[in-house]
Amino acid sequence: MKKFRLSLLTAALGLGIGGNVFAAEATNLSDWFSNGDVSGDARLYDFGRDYAGAQPAFLRDMNAVSLGGKVKFETATWDGFSAAAALYGAYDIGMNNYTPGKDPTGYNLPYLNPLLMGTNRSQTSLGEAYLQYQNPGFMLRAGNELIDNPWINPSDGFMIPNLFEGVSTKMSLGSSGAQLSIDRVFEYKNRSDAAFDETSLSVLPYQKVFYPGQTGGATDAGLTYKGQTVSAAAWLYQWDNLAQMTYLEGGYTPAFAGRTWFVNGQYVNEIGLGSEEVGPINAQVYGLKLGMNLEQHLGNIFVAYNDVPSNGVTPTPGINPTTGSRINNTVYNGNLYSPYTQVYNTDPLYTTVMNYGLVNARAPGSAWMLGANLHPMNQLDVIPTISEYYTDQTPAVVVPNVRAYMLDVVWHFSGKLKGLSLRDRLGVEHDVPLMGSAYVDNRIMMQYNF
Repeated sequence: MKKFRLSLLTAALGLGIGGNVFAAEATNLSDWFSNGDVSGDARLYDFGRDYAGAQPAFLRDMNAVSLGGKVKFETATWDGFSAAAALYGAYDIGMNNYTPGKDPTGYNLPYLNPLLMGTNRSQTSLGEAYLQYQNPGFMLRAGNELIDNPWINPSDGFMIPNLFEGVSTKMSLGSSGAQLSIDRVFEYKNRSDAAFDETSLSVLPYQKVFYPGQTGGATDAGLTYKGQTVSAAAWLYQWDNLAQMTYLEGGYTPAFAGRTWFVNGQYVNEIGLGSEEVGPINAQVYGLKLGMNLEQHLGNIFVAYNDVPSNGVTPTPGINPTTGSRINNTVYNGNLYSPYTQVYNTDPLYTTVMNYGLVNARAPGSAWMLGANLHPMNQLDVIPTISEYYTDQTPAVVVPNVRAYMLDVVWHFSGKLKGLSLRDRLGVEHDVPLMGSAYVDNRIMMQYNF
């Protein structure tokens, strides 16, 4: 299998790099390249985190600034075949604090936020390199690529998105509006790593902080439908040797009392699989989101709720990844295992915000959110939310209740500056575990799409 995977990547690189959409139609090899298309984006990002109140002594206010983006070349299509490659980069521009220090976790750059490009001063990687066949009702792609579905997604909130090495396909099911998607992930590259490997982001229950083993990849299959008033999705996931998950979601948009409303529901069931390195998982999640669309296309307001029932506490043997010593892990049955979204808070639960959520909490509990998606002007998007998280209070490892305030503002330029946007995401959390009594994230991004 490894040999097959390497041959796919070698072919993608050798053929020259190319397409997610049809750039142009080619009739020979020369046209395949010459009629190709170059696209991408340029990003300037500033990410600051400031801590307040009582906190561990080793915490320091952190900041990172990075300039980068991506350049992608897509060939034309030739009898349905195309190829693509994208180079991603993130670079220090002399505004970061690399003063060394030391904290109990071993991190020795306490003032540098590593989430933009790790702890290096630059990062360049060939993030996409794939071959693709596509016709009006079918697509097959193999190589390094972006995959975007509820639990395996780009998590694209910083400089470089999540990327996956694998094979993916999409198929339209006639004229019904339904679509079947299947993805097989062999390796993964997170947002701040330069290379693909078989590990994941997995943060495990509290006494086993990080699982650095070989996860083996993942497989998913999803059936989706979207009509004028009804939408539905059913996804099956297998995290190799670890867990399997069923994810269901549906929505209805009725119109009454002079308004258009929406009602969305979601359900998750996850159980341990194989060696169960992450513990005996047994988790369910229920979610409900209710909202009303505003007049004049001004956006909507909504309220959301998620519940993760507790299934008890189970001690299970484990190994401390830092010291190698044997320990007993406290596994909270009821917490979710999500290998590609957990640390990044990019899971699909209705109450997840940019830096906290029930998946990140790693414990059973419930959460609610009140928010809005507003468009007061054609070029302006404003998303304010307030949310609270009530998590397991088991004495062994208390997971405090958290309140989060979020404000996401985006201005889209027009005219000669069309393609340029300026975004500020501000988040304030109170009582986040291990983060002090409160902390503030402020993320400013300028981006130009070309």
